[in-house]
Amino acid sequence: MRLVITECKRILGRGGVFVFLALVLLASLYHSRRNLERYNQYDEDGICVGWPETLSEAKRMSEGLYLDTACMMELKKDADTYGYLNGENINALISENYERKTLQELSKEDMEGFFEKRVETISENLAQDLKKNYTDQETERLMEKAQNLSELPAGYAEGWKTLSENMGNFVFLLLLLLSALLLPVFGRDSQVQMEELAHSAKFGKRKLEQSRIASAYLIVTALYWCGMAVYFIIVMAPFGFNGAGQPIQNDVRMFYSLYQITYFQQFLINLLIGYAALLFLTGLTLSVTIILKNSLAGASVIAAFCAMLLIFNQVYVYQVDHWFANFMTVKMTDFRHFYTGNEFYRIWGVSVPCLNWSVMVSLVLSAVFLMIGILVLRKNRKKGDCR
Repeated sequence: MRLVITECKRILGRGGVFVFLALVLLASLYHSRRNLERYNQYDEDGICVGWPETLSEAKRMSEGLYLDTACMMELKKDADTYGYLNGENINALISENYERKTLQELSKEDMEGFFEKRVETISENLAQDLKKNYTDQETERLMEKAQNLSELPAGYAEGWKTLSENMGNFVFLLLLLLSALLLPVFGRDSQVQMEELAHSAKFGKRKLEQSRIASAYLIVTALYWCGMAVYFIIVMAPFGFNGAGQPIQNDVRMFYSLYQITYFQQFLINLLIGYAALLFLTGLTLSVTIILKNSLAGASVIAAFCAMLLIFNQVYVYQVDHWFANFMTVKMTDFRHFYTGNEFYRIWGVSVPCLNWSVMVSLVLSAVFLMIGILVLRKNRKKGDCR
């Protein structure tokens, strides 16, 4: 354990911790400021209603609010019935459900059939998505989930919506930063060679290598959860934590999602997906630097790999995404597609949701990369490689 602590200090150090926290803090504050600017209101004279007033009004006027016929009728009579922000959110959901129609264009019958219309749209989307080739059992299961949503709370949950929308970008940047910290673990220079020789003489080369691997995983794990805690607090604090128990369909971006979970449950799932992606990138970074034995070369390979994944994420090709990109870091941190894509993998006759299978495959790949690195280290030890 003492050697693990020593390696942690060598890899990171106190200064490294402060730099990491400073970068996380700056990124979190930047995201928070951009998010809040969307809630400022301007009229024709340029007079602004600031985000604190907008959010405060939304909290006060959304208590016990449900998106039902009575709610829509009241909002149709008076657009200010539930306040500016609540009205905007409800109108966005109505527009999404009724193919860009406004509330004023809806009849009472349309309002009464709001959830039936949602089910109908989901059914049409599934039928038109030929690439996924749903089986009858899969379609039946998805439609059962679609029909389970018969009421929709429209309470205040702006903080959780914002977190859901922007968390993926932050997690990806955090993972890149953490992978950069790992480059010197097995990427060597002359100074590290002398230190390695000293430690090897005292502890043994095998024990030193094991300690470095353990230190790498310990560091990225601690910094990941610390970084996410900082981001969560800074982003959520201005909005408040109201709405954690609201269903994710409350957000127009998740309106057609068939996952029956709350914002808080979604946040926890996203955290775990991000951690699985981190383990994948950690295993890949360690194996690359072990093989190349050079930090700069390792950084070039990781950068090229991530750039390729970013290109795949911009150009949608179903087969590439389904059999490759879904298990990689960029697509895994693009959390939204897990909840709205309705994608399955058929494994030995069992339909496994994309979210579950992507995490499992990513973890397996991370273990494979780690084993490759360990085998290369063992081979080098047998050869007496001290380069």
